[in-house]
Amino acid sequence: MLIWTVLNFLILAGGIGWLASKYGAPMLAARSTGITEGLAAGKKAKAEADKRAAEVQAKLANLEKEIASLREEAKTERDREVERIRRDGEAEIARMRAQAEFEIESAGKGARLEVQRAAVTLAIELAETKVRARMSPEVQASLVQGFVTDLSRNGGIHLE
Repeated sequence: MLIWTVLNFLILAGGIGWLASKYGAPMLAARSTGITEGLAAGKKAKAEADKRAAEVQAKLANLEKEIASLREEAKTERDREVERIRRDGEAEIARMRAQAEFEIESAGKGARLEVQRAAVTLAIELAETKVRARMSPEVQASLVQGFVTDLSRNGGIHLE
């Protein structure tokens, strides 16, 4: 019986070996190919990731320079803006000063004219008051007689 058992074992082992060689070899070859392709894709992905990491590192290294450059530009722009505002302020102050001087001068001229008018009015009133105080009927008659005499001498009206 041992021969049958050994023979049975050999037939079974041969069948399994034949099935393994017929179906297992292509399956193992395909699996091996898949693993190889996966490893190649992994290497490629790793290379791309390393490349991106290097680019990011380069950008980070330049980031400090860019920040410093932006700060310098901002400082320069701020200084220019401060200077422009200062110039505009000085120009506005000069314009306001000139305007104020013009208005003061105009007000002074107006005040002088007003004072002159008041002085003339007061002088006329004072003269009128003095003339009225000195005017008497005899002085009036004398003035009228002198006026008439001047008219007749100058070829004016002849009274007879």
